[in-house]
Amino acid sequence: MTNAAQEPRPLAPTTQSLPIALIRAREALLRELRPMLAEAGVSEPQWRILRVLLEGGPCSVQGLAEAACLQPASVSRILQSMVERALVQRVQDPENRRRQVITVTDTGRALVMRFTPASHAITDGFAERFG
Repeated sequence: MTNAAQEPRPLAPTTQSLPIALIRAREALLRELRPMLAEAGVSEPQWRILRVLLEGGPCSVQGLAEAACLQPASVSRILQSMVERALVQRVQDPENRRRQVITVTDTGRALVMRFTPASHAITDGFAERFG
């Protein structure tokens, strides 16, 4: 067996790496979204959670974590501050009374509705520039 057969194929240069390109694209979009999020008074994970709840309705912490691409332990911590700010609330699951689900409040809904036009402008502009 030759040495070349045992060595793995080298990684692509970082300038050609798909994972790094995706991270760069995400960061480019977030650079544009962060001022809007700061004005809204929410973090990017909080914004994702509000969006998920508005799209899908009441959700478990685990379901939120999956849908918002967040770690479950992070979601629990993030939700605490959102509950304190009355953006979301914990309610008893009507299908399983031993379990709680998270719902968006009128305050949370109003916040997202207020900043939806700005969000569209940012993401539409990004899509126009980058396809």
